[in-house]
Amino acid sequence: MTILHSASAEVRCAIESLNAHFAWLIDHRDGAGVENLFMDDGVYDMSNRIFTGTAQIKSFYDARKSRGKRAARHVFTNLHLQMDADNRASGNVILTLYACDGEPPYPSVPILVADYNDIYVQSSAGEWKYQSRQIIPVFGGIPNLAGKSEKS
Repeated sequence: MTILHSASAEVRCAIESLNAHFAWLIDHRDGAGVENLFMDDGVYDMSNRIFTGTAQIKSFYDARKSRGKRAARHVFTNLHLQMDADNRASGNVILTLYACDGEPPYPSVPILVADYNDIYVQSSAGEWKYQSRQIIPVFGGIPNLAGKSEKS
């Protein structure tokens, strides 16, 4: 059995910043640029759809934006992080999601509480990125925001 070790404060800060930037891009830029937070062959498993590679991830957020006005706030908490190697870490964060289509005012009830299971890798440029990001719903469900579900 391999014993995992805790991340340094520098790595933890970089990964917390990555997660915050992920949320900010979705909440304030309709997801524009989220694909750049993943490795080129990164996998984004939304439970009801799986996107592989930055082009598929970008296409999802382009389709999501084309649906019209949507407000969202992705609140990430409780980062649990373990180093798997010098340039690779696995982690879990809890998401509380508030989201609604249309114009405000919006309801103040979360639509989803989920675990995000992540694999982070440090790119050759030194940036931490997602190798994979998997959403596991705990309360509520993941809305189908762009096209037909691949698991239906």
